Amino acid sequence: MKVSRGYGFFWIGFCALVLLAGSIVAFGAQHPCCPEDPELSYLLSPKPSQKYQYRVRYETFFSTLLDKEKGFFIILPEDFSKNPNARYPVLFLLHGYNFHRTGLWWKTYLPEKARRVLCEMKEEEYHWLLHEDIAVIVYGMMDAKNRTYRDLEKSLGERFQELSQYGGLSKGDYTPKEIAQSIVSHNLHPQRNLNDPFHPIQKMVIVLPDGDNGFYTDENEGKRLFPETKSRKACDDFHQGDALNYSLFPFFYMKPGALGKHESYFLELLQYIESQSPYRERLLRKRGLGGISMGGFGAIKLGLKYPHFFQSMSSQSGLLDIELLQDKWMLKMIMPEFLEVFGRLEPSRLPSSSSFDLKHIQANNPLALIKKRGVNQLPDWLYFDYGSKEGFDGITGGNINFEKFLRGGSHQIPMQPFNGKSGHNYQFWRSRSGNILQHHSDAFQKVLAPAHRQ
Repeated sequence: MKVSRGYGFFWIGFCALVLLAGSIVAFGAQHPCCPEDPELSYLLSPKPSQKYQYRVRYETFFSTLLDKEKGFFIILPEDFSKNPNARYPVLFLLHGYNFHRTGLWWKTYLPEKARRVLCEMKEEEYHWLLHEDIAVIVYGMMDAKNRTYRDLEKSLGERFQELSQYGGLSKGDYTPKEIAQSIVSHNLHPQRNLNDPFHPIQKMVIVLPDGDNGFYTDENEGKRLFPETKSRKACDDFHQGDALNYSLFPFFYMKPGALGKHESYFLELLQYIESQSPYRERLLRKRGLGGISMGGFGAIKLGLKYPHFFQSMSSQSGLLDIELLQDKWMLKMIMPEFLEVFGRLEPSRLPSSSSFDLKHIQANNPLALIKKRGVNQLPDWLYFDYGSKEGFDGITGGNINFEKFLRGGSHQIPMQPFNGKSGHNYQFWRSRSGNILQHHSDAFQKVLAPAHRQ
């Protein structure tokens, strides 16, 4: 059929408008759980007035293993749409334990209050994005305009300044300039000349999964701890009767979590992203895995159990020797899910009634796994650190045991200006985020062919 030239131009223009509109919808969607949050809107729905715009998406998929819809954030490089032939390695960053899943009954029973806790506390898949501000930091470190460390520090300061204008920094946080200094001057390039050349890191896609409080491990008895939840949606609201009383005190409850097979669920998510998600054709089969606290444990454990999947791994304040966690009184009151994942939690009974499965602990212990792998010296694909004021012997002792075995010297980070006093907190982890990103970038660049490097 013959088509007139003018008619053909009309359809080309129409299709272009449709594609443009589609991209606006794709990269301008409000968050379904916290639509009024200004920081989420800043990152997910950038306004034309913003100097810095980020390609952050919130996606969901239905996990057949957990029988629940699960959400995750994905951070795309700035040129993701402009360079359609480019393919990128993927960095998965795992969150820590969410202490706000436990609490008094009036904080857990009502769905609207549960969602308020979710949107106020911003834990689990939100943590890396909204506390560590990882999108802001990785965009600054991937920016080719930053030719020196001084350029990078200035750029990060300006990015955090704009972020603060959209509610992205809490009242008790450091100033944007101080945050940038903590990342660059005190950690990424300490006690060196800021005019030294800075080489932008490898462009990558970052995925922030929702791991609940499941320790990224399949529960030892293969069962659920919580009753069946009425809601299958990714937002963590819930209904009366979904919560579980986990102690002798009648008012101590846990919010429902899809506790069960969280190691298998993570592998299910990885497979979904690379084989079914809209991004699958743009992803290289080169992966890194990092995490904080419980997520640091998960990253090292999963990386060591599945070395063919990951080219790099990192841990910040991770539980690297879980055989040290033997205090059932402390665990039942503070982290009751640990008892259930690695043993048996007996609700409404004394902690002495609960038990551990030592074989299951050893099979998932990072220290035991690295010994089993035959690694006895710190390899370049592994990074870990921890603070001098963690406040928890299970973390400090586990990291000391790990560094002693690997004979790599101390990985303890001392107190510095603007690093949260080197404690178990987001300010400390954020101050080391540049080091984490540099580590994974270096590993990616070693394994990528020159034609794939961005």
